[in-house]
Amino acid sequence: MPKNDEQGKKRVVVNIMGEEYVLRSSSSQEHMLEVGKHVNSLMEDLAANHPSMSMQKIAVLASLNLASDLLEQLKEKKDDKKKTKKTEQNTGE
Repeated sequence: MPKNDEQGKKRVVVNIMGEEYVLRSSSSQEHMLEVGKHVNSLMEDLAANHPSMSMQKIAVLASLNLASDLLEQLKEKKDDKKKTKKTEQNTGE
């Protein structure tokens, strides 16, 4: 169960590559645990595919992969908004 700090943020411990990290967030415990599992899974996959790579490089590659996914989703969302706006203008709504 998460502990709440003085600012109302929950604290959850996640395990990533054998190390424990304390996350503090106003997000739900389930969300924070899911984030931790996702990062751990991504880093474990990278480590398995590149066994001689340092943990620092694995962490940077994981960060780059996550940033790439996020930027792609943000671009798709922006493009969808443009399409919706254009459709509304063309239909006179």
